[in-house]
Amino acid sequence: MLQLQLRKQVGLMTSKIIIGHLYAIFIIVVWGLTFVSSKILLRDFTPVEILFDRFLLATLALFVVCPKSLKFISWKVELYSALVGFFGITLYFVFENNALIYSNAANVSLIVSTAPFFVGLLNYFLDKDKPTLNFFIGFVVAIIGIFFLSFGSMSMNINPIGDLMAIGSAVVWGFYSLYVVKLQRLHVSSFTITTKSFFYSVVLTLPLMFEDYSIKADRLIEPINIINYAFLALLASSLSFFLWSKSIEYIGSMKTNVYIYGIPVVTAIGAVFILDEKFNIYSAIGMTLAIGGLVISQLKKKLRES
Repeated sequence: MLQLQLRKQVGLMTSKIIIGHLYAIFIIVVWGLTFVSSKILLRDFTPVEILFDRFLLATLALFVVCPKSLKFISWKVELYSALVGFFGITLYFVFENNALIYSNAANVSLIVSTAPFFVGLLNYFLDKDKPTLNFFIGFVVAIIGIFFLSFGSMSMNINPIGDLMAIGSAVVWGFYSLYVVKLQRLHVSSFTITTKSFFYSVVLTLPLMFEDYSIKADRLIEPINIINYAFLALLASSLSFFLWSKSIEYIGSMKTNVYIYGIPVVTAIGAVFILDEKFNIYSAIGMTLAIGGLVISQLKKKLRES
């Protein structure tokens, strides 16, 4: 009887691990296409307008599905939820959307893909979950691959302001991941984490709206903008952030976040089919190295603990 229960538990854990990896792969495919979608909306809307409209719609969608998800739990949960919303949504997208204005998608995609490195560093110094040696080896391999992808598929130019904002996105994503884990250790559900963090992100965005927000009804009703807002709000935000939290719950923060290395691969493939860009030797090398780095990062070989 005991052996049967153990087998069931092992089987359940294995299923969750597989599902966690599948969730991460799905999300990266979606997030890999958001650069193009955001770039389209930036023709008619400011970064703050996109941020506020996107996450207001996303919050309303989650609230309709489960109104109780915004119910007060404890002051610690509310504080951590606000920090998740501040770092992972408000601050992250202020940096990323402004980076896309000052710099091109290639630079932003490359720099933002360093986010797993900052997740690893923060976990190493501030959390119990220590990164592995292969985590750092995989990071180096993946970033070289992402550089090849950016060099081969899209032109790259140095732009200090845009590039620094992109670095800011990568850094604050590390803090987002840290506080998601803290909430999960308090046994807060992934749906509640997502809804509460979205709600606080909308509230925290309000001070930014006084100088850089206006209602553009004529542009909001344009089909291309409706499609892109729906994609960003419902698929890339409501669903994807919920599944990302579940993935962190199932396979851990660092294993989930290394999938970010796959975002430029998806962006490059999308550029071939959507933007009619050429697939060349740099693209092939870059994709191979980026995926190779992702795989290496998933292997278990722990660093010596200091």
